[in-house]
Amino acid sequence: MDHDGLLRIGLFSRLTFISVRMLRHYAERGVLVPAEVDEFTGYRFYRVDQLDEARLVTGLRDAGFGVEGIAQVLAARRDPASVAALVSQQRERLLTERDGLESRLAALDRLRIEETMPTIEVIETTLPAMTVLALRDTLASYSDEGLLWQRLMPVAGPHVRPDALFGATFYDEQFQAEDADVEVWIQVPAPVVSPAVPVVCQELPERRIVAATLRGSYEGMGEVTAALGAHIAERGLRTGPMFNVYRVGPTQDPDPAHWVTEVCFPVIG
Repeated sequence: MDHDGLLRIGLFSRLTFISVRMLRHYAERGVLVPAEVDEFTGYRFYRVDQLDEARLVTGLRDAGFGVEGIAQVLAARRDPASVAALVSQQRERLLTERDGLESRLAALDRLRIEETMPTIEVIETTLPAMTVLALRDTLASYSDEGLLWQRLMPVAGPHVRPDALFGATFYDEQFQAEDADVEVWIQVPAPVVSPAVPVVCQELPERRIVAATLRGSYEGMGEVTAALGAHIAERGLRTGPMFNVYRVGPTQDPDPAHWVTEVCFPVIG
């Protein structure tokens, strides 16, 4: 077979900075398919114009495209609108990955590997009876709690006094990575007639609680719940659903350093 004008796979690999192993993998997936394969030796040969295609492939690879994504872009490259859509989708994926990496870096910076936990005061006290406007729903995750507040505040806002308590109750018996059962509530001075559905007006009785205070952002929640867990176990307490009382939260102050959250468990019996 006459292979004049073609480049053998080794030289093509050197010129494109793509390993021979990867070139074979690409070919199996329909990307950078050799122009010819010698039927006797199995050597693979490439056209000179495939050098430009290889340059595009390596650019897409460096931009985080997988083999299937590269194949999609190559197939659509004569359709600028389709290419733009694929590039836009990849940008969104990379931004999401970047946010995830930044979150992990922040968690790494917060990580404390030490033998003793910081001292957190846990108290048992009584929470007075109160009237609240409440909204309960299933959320994709606990971090979506703010969506409930966006729905509750327009209804409750006209009835709220400056000294009102804001809180959230978490009804799941165990931590839920998804489909979290959460209720947010705001104290009001008196029962409200016919609030907008699904907001409800509730009379909460006086409750004995075990509580600890988190000062600062919610990133320190684990230390507080660990202290609460130790207190509950040591005293053999039976408890109901955890709830937070937001003494100072995002609604009152946008700076997480100023937030004050009482983390509470009602004591049963």
